[in-house]
Amino acid sequence: MKRFLVALIAATVLAGCSAYRLGGPKPAFRSVEVAAIRNSTARTGTHAVLHSKIVEALAGDPRVKVGPGEARLETEVTRYQRDGFTTKTGDAYAFTSYRVSFEVRCTLTTDGGKRVLFKDRTFKSIATLQVSGDPAAEELSLGPTLFGDIASQIREAATTAW
Repeated sequence: MKRFLVALIAATVLAGCSAYRLGGPKPAFRSVEVAAIRNSTARTGTHAVLHSKIVEALAGDPRVKVGPGEARLETEVTRYQRDGFTTKTGDAYAFTSYRVSFEVRCTLTTDGGKRVLFKDRTFKSIATLQVSGDPAAEELSLGPTLFGDIASQIREAATTAW
């Protein structure tokens, strides 16, 4: 009786896991081209970092190959914002903390642009910067983190089953 119960449990577990696929459900494409990033903000130098983070995120998915092929991802940095904030009423003109955010708009198409998987979809990332030295250098160091977050959001949206 005990062996029968163990065999039944094992069969149930194996049957339940038979549909599992490493990496999740199959995306709507096998290869994706990441077009050159456009930047419509006053913040320069953002496009190269974002492009490399998107390529890195997509290349990390074993179901997708980065390069010319079935799908095309077009991306534009549409918003950059840095807001100073304070915790004391008397230091409104001497900010030591900032909220930095980037907003990116993407369009993903397949079949030579005939099939739109998403159009003008917005992705956003926000971080807090507490200045302790050179504010400009510290703010630049946030770019890879913010764009890494946005790139993972884009990868998730692009590779989700349609």
